[in-house]
Amino acid sequence: MGLVQRIFAPIPDHEGRGTPSLAARWWLWIVLVPTALWAWSASDGAIVPTLVVTTLVATLALPVGWWLLSLIADAVAKRA
Repeated sequence: MGLVQRIFAPIPDHEGRGTPSLAARWWLWIVLVPTALWAWSASDGAIVPTLVVTTLVATLALPVGWWLLSLIADAVAKRA
């Protein structure tokens, strides 16, 4: 199994169902960390606005990224 297949393949859980791939799990942190840092600096260190802005931006960005990752994963699965 190549690197691309490992990154985009679903990870089986204890019941054999496919759970999100490594790429989808990485995407969560790729969105949350920079967004939180940006929100922290934009709000001058206020915790509640940082959490609100991080939640709002992540809520909008995560599904779009996960959708794109699922399209890539489908293409990788068809090619394999």
